[in-house]
Amino acid sequence: MSEELRSPSTEQGTPAARTPIIEARGIVKRFGGAVAVDDVSIAVEPGEIHGLVGENGAGKSTLMRVLAGVLAPNDGSVWVDGHQLDPGNTREALDAGVSLVHQELSLVPEMTVAENILLGSTPTRAGFIDARRQRQVAAEALEEIGVTVDLDEPIARLSVALRQFVEIARAIARKPRVLILDEPTATLTPAETEYLLDMLKRLASRGLAILYISHRIPEIFAICDRVTVLRDGSLVTSEGIGDLTPQSVVEHMVGRDLQLDLESRRLNPDIGEPVLSARGVKAPGVNDIDLDVRAGEIVGLGGLVGAGRTELVRAMIGADPRSGGEMTITLGGTPRRITGYRAAIAAGTAYIPEERRSDGLALTMTVVDNIALPNRSALSRSFVLQRRRIAEFATALAEAVNLRPPEIEREVGQYSGGNQQKVVLAKWLGRKPDVIVLDEPTRGVDVGAKVEIHRLIRELADEGAAVLVVSSDLPELLELSDTIHVVRDGRIVGVLPGAEADETAVMALASGQQEVDVA
Repeated sequence: MSEELRSPSTEQGTPAARTPIIEARGIVKRFGGAVAVDDVSIAVEPGEIHGLVGENGAGKSTLMRVLAGVLAPNDGSVWVDGHQLDPGNTREALDAGVSLVHQELSLVPEMTVAENILLGSTPTRAGFIDARRQRQVAAEALEEIGVTVDLDEPIARLSVALRQFVEIARAIARKPRVLILDEPTATLTPAETEYLLDMLKRLASRGLAILYISHRIPEIFAICDRVTVLRDGSLVTSEGIGDLTPQSVVEHMVGRDLQLDLESRRLNPDIGEPVLSARGVKAPGVNDIDLDVRAGEIVGLGGLVGAGRTELVRAMIGADPRSGGEMTITLGGTPRRITGYRAAIAAGTAYIPEERRSDGLALTMTVVDNIALPNRSALSRSFVLQRRRIAEFATALAEAVNLRPPEIEREVGQYSGGNQQKVVLAKWLGRKPDVIVLDEPTRGVDVGAKVEIHRLIRELADEGAAVLVVSSDLPELLELSDTIHVVRDGRIVGVLPGAEADETAVMALASGQQEVDVA
């Protein structure tokens, strides 16, 4: 397979003010009794990159779906080039030039790159698919964004980054005038993120209007001309980027100063004996690793994407098979061998997976039913689930993780990413785990929800749990960890005390610039 990213030119220049291409006026959207968007107006001009920020649950994704015709508002209207769109009409929005790239990719893994790019608009001739035209249009869309990939390659064989670029190419193939992107860099490496941001600048310089949702404040200041901030479904402010600072944006988002929370580290934690122990663990991508996590300790796993961190934790808890080595969980002085995932759960382990939507939640089920799933034995009497007892149990856990709004009968899929992550945490907190393994616990989560999740992680450790965290967010890894083990090429190449670690030391080990004897 031949695939590469070519650095596009980044023609600079902020466009002069002109008539907006797309405009939302007084949008109101309710889900039952909850108001997701409350009288919000926003406008994006040609050539403008307009940032939309806010905490999880602020209403950003709901507003975007209204703009793209996926949802019909309860009140308000959407206009493109002075023409009012039919509410909730996706086809009309597409025909008007509005393309939305969702946070969760919608590609079909078994289909080829070309087939996915033209999915929903496959060209035909005499009633048959025009494969030649399909390939031509797909190639032009990839050329437009500066990405080369085999058109006949199945999506399932592509990296996560290339899947994201194919999704954007799919939107570009529709020749949009407005491109809406919801957290497009959530799964990208720093280099891939930089490439994407340069690409968006180039597209905007050609007159494309871009509405850009991101929790990553540095990205907003790197590419946006204007920023609109939502909080609790309402418009807080909409200002030019030159009138804002990163700190002021955060304060607008959360309504409070988070600086002290984000910079906090545990001081003198009460750390006990090893609870989770790995000896000589081998698995695909994991090469003979020893690792201990002690009671009351937060151990962070650092490293670059593809280093083997996820493979290690999944092998340790039996979620994936091991080819060698031994795992034990020791509680009250009694070690238990972990031969598989069921044994790990039975021994008091909780696992928060990297992919919450596919591996951590049943999206079409309610909050209460998701929370009940791993807690059924504790919530049943004579093998009969007690509905009232379950509701009280779920309500208490929803409050403990600060789910917003705390509607336990609401489908999990209707919540924002940060609130979904809180539900994953809530369902395992109900088991009072002795070991908790978290893989990218705050990916796609806003700064406010991140602080709350960090608080929960620290509280678990303070209560004596052994905590193992995988994170590609270096500041997060440094803020949380008592000890950092750096992984490269499936091996632990360095161990750093949390109080002494910094980004330079972690990256030096992760990239191979420094070697440490960990024997």
